[in-house]
Amino acid sequence: MTRSKEDKQAFIAHLRAAAKELGATNPTIPSNLLDSYSPSNALMILFQKPHATQCAGFHAWRAAGRAVRKGAKGAAILLPLGVRSNEQGEDTPIFSWRYVFDISDTEELSDNSPRLARELVGA
Repeated sequence: MTRSKEDKQAFIAHLRAAAKELGATNPTIPSNLLDSYSPSNALMILFQKPHATQCAGFHAWRAAGRAVRKGAKGAAILLPLGVRSNEQGEDTPIFSWRYVFDISDTEELSDNSPRLARELVGA
């Protein structure tokens, strides 16, 4: 899904406003978020999901035997992709948006859970 430049700017403005509000309350960031994510991404997760404790991407939850509930909204984080140099020789970091889901947005897969389509096809 491609987001417009205005969407990204509005999102960043919202994060800045939330950071000021969050800074006033002086929250404690759960240590497991800091173990898995950079401080900036941990704060971004908490801005969007204040009660988040353990977050991972869709495929990481699937590998752990859990499924993300249909309709769950992920928390956007920035994934560093590398550095791009311009004509003046200045390096600019490149980021991509990724979404992570809290454990409260998932449910454990059981034997009664529907199998994925690719499993039914035999892939």
